[in-house]
Amino acid sequence: MNSSTPASPSWIKDFLLLAAIWGSSFLFMRMGALEFGALPTAAVRVAIASAFLWPLLHWRGQSPALKQHWRPVFAVGLLNSGIPFACYSYALLYISTGLSSILNATVPLFGALVAWIWLKDRPNALRITGLAIGFAGVAMLASGKASFKPDASGMASGWAVVACLVATLC
Repeated sequence: MNSSTPASPSWIKDFLLLAAIWGSSFLFMRMGALEFGALPTAAVRVAIASAFLWPLLHWRGQSPALKQHWRPVFAVGLLNSGIPFACYSYALLYISTGLSSILNATVPLFGALVAWIWLKDRPNALRITGLAIGFAGVAMLASGKASFKPDASGMASGWAVVACLVATLC
């Protein structure tokens, strides 16, 4: 067996490592947002990623291409990283990391909707049923955990849920 087969122990270790890293990002976002605020936390997250990726870009000789196409790259970066990180950081000020991770499950669902609308990838009846079941499942898991009514501190977690959903749509 090679290391890419699902039954191999190295694949399982890689999967668990990825899950730990991905899951801990929500915890660290919450801690950072509580200490520094939503936008500074998102900015630091993007800056750290840029600091690691910039040398790779330069090493691969892609700096001239970035200089030439910086506007579309900036737009994609804003849509795929900047806005979602800011929305998640804001949301984690008012909802639990568990609820945000449940809402994060809508990413592939929104991806299918975007493909349907933007790329004209018409889903068949089975895919539409799957999307409906997926959204219903996320709604059932998240129901009762968020409200648009202020709690004792005057904060409404419903807007945090909306922010999470905007992040997943991006």
